[in-house]
Amino acid sequence: MAEPGEPPFTVLVFDMAKTGEPDGEHMVRGFETLDAATSYAIARVRASVEQLRKPGIAAAELRQLWHIHGEDCSVLNANVRGSDLLDDFIATPATSAECNWQVLAPRLRRFRASLLISNDKDESVWAGGFFRSTYKLSRDGLLDHFRDDAIAAFKAENIEPAEPTKLMVANHFELPDPPYPPPGVALRSWRVEVGFVCHDVKFGADAAGVFAWPQEPADWALRTMQFLLIADMMAMRGDGPDWANDCDVLSSEVTETDAAPDYPLD
Repeated sequence: MAEPGEPPFTVLVFDMAKTGEPDGEHMVRGFETLDAATSYAIARVRASVEQLRKPGIAAAELRQLWHIHGEDCSVLNANVRGSDLLDDFIATPATSAECNWQVLAPRLRRFRASLLISNDKDESVWAGGFFRSTYKLSRDGLLDHFRDDAIAAFKAENIEPAEPTKLMVANHFELPDPPYPPPGVALRSWRVEVGFVCHDVKFGADAAGVFAWPQEPADWALRTMQFLLIADMMAMRGDGPDWANDCDVLSSEVTETDAAPDYPLD
């Protein structure tokens, strides 16, 4: 059952090589329309066919390989299954664009929440942090998402029962995305440091993070990275990311690094 605010369509992905195993299937949530979910399911199945195609392979052999090693997708609560078009996919090789299911996936948005989570005895612990989701979670969704963190916090404080039952939302912010480079370019890692001040709330700080970008960030890309770092800091303070619009940048430094990016682009 979908929770309040969750986009209505979900695609169930089956790994044919792991049928019946715990990790043999997973759900991709967050599609706003049936057309969007259907396009994703079709492209993903078609990509799995093309991964198995070899020059001169017979249709029967390719079909058999797909049933052993391919992926199938169905849209939940709709009469849509990617494998319904399997014969067409086998007969007609696809272009790379027709197989690019990644670009059809729901966008993972960035959030931060600070939560006071309680058990039945009204004993409470703080939980929360940064997370990614295709939609803004409800209170029940937040409780479910951070349940394991809360249980660990209860146990660390020797609080029993260590079972979260309710929460108070201190804050729950959506955060800006990192800049997205043009497709198909080689990416390098850049550490961006920014010093800033927000006079309206009498707060200043230094923030830093590692971003993926093809060349040394400058102009729009650098400003977007700086804004994200400041917004994250203001969200952590509890003021909220919108205060980043009222902050002044005092200093900035960019350094190439071997570190993995802190802000994934997928």
